[in-house]
Amino acid sequence: MNESTRGFEGVGRWIAVASELPCSVVALLLVGQILGQSVGGTSGATWGAIFGALFGFAFGVYGVFKTIGYLEHSDSMSTERPTYMPPLEEILEDVVFELDDKSSK
Repeated sequence: MNESTRGFEGVGRWIAVASELPCSVVALLLVGQILGQSVGGTSGATWGAIFGALFGFAFGVYGVFKTIGYLEHSDSMSTERPTYMPPLEEILEDVVFELDDKSSK
């Protein structure tokens, strides 16, 4: 299929990949801020947010690499032609060819 005729066919995959890193950073930043505030007050909230953002970035980058690997694997499996293997009965079948004697004369 031509690239120009595909349109927005694969845009959902790339939106998922592009949103994974910022979502994990923001989510773990908030978790770190809440946990830090409950443990150390205002100063703990700041340090918790910093550590949460760093952990979110690390997990986000890992998640992006795993997602891209999965999508590439599924693309290669969908574009690969399946090999045809006939059943064993068809392979072992004894074939008899009926030759017409009139055509050889």
